[in-house]
Amino acid sequence: MPRILASALLVLFLLPWGQAAFAQGRLTGTGGVSSISGAGGGGLIPWATLSSLATQDQFGAVAFVTRTDVDDFQLDVAGAAVTLRNRLELSLAKREFTIKANDSRIRQNVAGLKLKVAGDLVYGGIPQIAIGAEHHHLHDPATAQAVGAARNDGTDYYASVARAWIDGPLHRTGMININLRYSRANQYGILGHGGDDQDRTLQLEAAAAVFLSRRLAIGAEYRQKPDNLLALKEDSASDIFLAWFPNKHFSVTGAWVRLGDIAGASDQNGFYLSFQGAF
Repeated sequence: MPRILASALLVLFLLPWGQAAFAQGRLTGTGGVSSISGAGGGGLIPWATLSSLATQDQFGAVAFVTRTDVDDFQLDVAGAAVTLRNRLELSLAKREFTIKANDSRIRQNVAGLKLKVAGDLVYGGIPQIAIGAEHHHLHDPATAQAVGAARNDGTDYYASVARAWIDGPLHRTGMININLRYSRANQYGILGHGGDDQDRTLQLEAAAAVFLSRRLAIGAEYRQKPDNLLALKEDSASDIFLAWFPNKHFSVTGAWVRLGDIAGASDQNGFYLSFQGAF
């Protein structure tokens, strides 16, 4: 993981000085940040927004590093995403989940695809609508097998709708996003897919944010999750976040996260910190 973080940080440093034409046609913050799956959106969930600031005649890219630290576990993520003509997003994230009690680690790759199918985040009568998929591949499946997961790997599918208002409540820019996810992932796929209940189910995800200033946004997210393993309760997750956009090419996001029970450890609460560079 240190080499992954070092490479991602180097990309973050070099992004603002790249020689390619920057994709900076959209409003600051409308690309969101990078989720723990690598897709553009919030921290816990993807949004209908596409990462970077690419418009219809541009391409864009982002790179990010994230750490989530709760009572008994730690999740490190490094990844990148590219956006083509504000229509298609491709993402890849490497996740390393650490069990603090014995310092054991579970490594996982997540490959994502998101397609904007209709509407616009800000303009017109139709909100932005996107569909997406996230494929999880475990490099260390022993823990997933031990807890009774039916599969080491699996794919989530989702549909997402988002709308932003430039002059929203109290004359602030605000945004709402709602997802429906079709999934049988256990703890984001880190504990495999399926189990005692192997069927995929629809899960609700939601986010709302408001800009306190042109550079600072506050918001919250909610993520419902499948509960497939009878021996290990799985709760919904939520966060309250603060995102800072000093310019169009860099952002810092901090959050307080409530992840509920994870792998038998109850009430996992803690912090989330993410750095993203974009062009």
